[in-house]
Amino acid sequence: MYKGIIVVLRLAKVIIPAIIFVSILHTIGQLFAPLMQMVGLPGEAAIAFVIGMLTSIYGGIGAMIVLPLSPRELTILSTMIAICHGAFMETAVVTEAGASGTLVFCLRFVGAFLAAGVIHISGIYEARQMILLESLYQGLIAGIISGGN
Repeated sequence: MYKGIIVVLRLAKVIIPAIIFVSILHTIGQLFAPLMQMVGLPGEAAIAFVIGMLTSIYGGIGAMIVLPLSPRELTILSTMIAICHGAFMETAVVTEAGASGTLVFCLRFVGAFLAAGVIHISGIYEARQMILLESLYQGLIAGIISGGN
């Protein structure tokens, strides 16, 4: 009997946080759904975007793989994740370097949606064009961080 209780407690340590995490992700997905639809993505794509923001590109890609997205939607979502991945960690780093963390975070977040909107509206979604957009955006951020020097 005692061993059974120990097993249940060990399982509960994993299962309860997982249930809470999935519930939070579901709620975030519902909150972001209108924004995602504005850039041509289904609401559930918000979950992959948020995971990418919280973790890394790889976390976002891992969450994105299970979604039934078209190549165009994959390109839009990938671009958003590429621009805004690891946002909280990287914002802390640039804050320590002397930049405004709030400004950098907001620029990355808004930039992700602006780039996605451009792709959605214009129909651009070839890889070579995405590389150009990403390069332009990274140049913009580098200029802001360096103070325009």
